[in-house]
Amino acid sequence: MPLEAPRRRLPASARRVLIVEAALAEFATQGYEAASMGRIGAAAGVTRSVLYDHFPSKRALFVALLADKQAVLLSHFREALVADAPMEERMRATMDAFFAFAENEPLAWRLLYPEQPPLDPDAAADHRRHRSEANRLLAEMLAPDARRAGIDPKSPVGQAVFALQQSALHGAVRWWHSHPDVSREELTTAAMHALWTGLGGLEQASRPIG
Repeated sequence: MPLEAPRRRLPASARRVLIVEAALAEFATQGYEAASMGRIGAAAGVTRSVLYDHFPSKRALFVALLADKQAVLLSHFREALVADAPMEERMRATMDAFFAFAENEPLAWRLLYPEQPPLDPDAAADHRRHRSEANRLLAEMLAPDARRAGIDPKSPVGQAVFALQQSALHGAVRWWHSHPDVSREELTTAAMHALWTGLGGLEQASRPIG
C-alpha cells in the first residue's frame, strides 16, 4: 500500500487569504459581537495559534477586513468614472458602480453597510472611521461634478446633497434585496430618475418612468 504524500504547508500569504475569506462570511452574517474567532479558524482550516499569528485579536481582523473591502468599493468607483465624460454619464456610472458592488460583493456590502453596526465602542468607532474615510474619498471623486452643477462640495448644501445621495443609494440596495427580480439596470434607471432628473424635472418633461 503506497504511503500518502505529506501534506504541503501553505505559505503564510495563502493562509491569510483563507482567514480573510472565512472572516468576511462570519462578520457579514453574524455581526461583530456574535462573530467567533473559533469558527473563523475552523472555516479557514487553521489552528487558533495560526489565526492569532496573523491577527492578534478579533478587532484587528475586523479592521483589516474593513480596510480591504473599502478599497474594493472605491476601486469600483475609480474604474467606472471617466474623467472627461458628461456629468449625467458620470452620475449614472457612480450609481451603477455602487449597485454592482452590492450585487457582486454581497458579503462585503453587508460588512460595510450592516443593518446593525457594532455595539462594541471600539469596533463601532473603527466602523465609523472607515465609513467616513470612504465617503471623503468618494466625495473628492465627485467634487468636480458638484462644482459643474454650481454647488460648492464643501459647503453645507454640498455636503447635505452628498449625504442625501448616499442615503438614497443605501436604501435602494436594501429595497433591492427584497425585490431580487429587479435588474441592476432598472435600479440604476430608477435612481437616476430620483437623484438626477428629480420628480419635478420629470413633471416638467412629462416623461414616463420606466
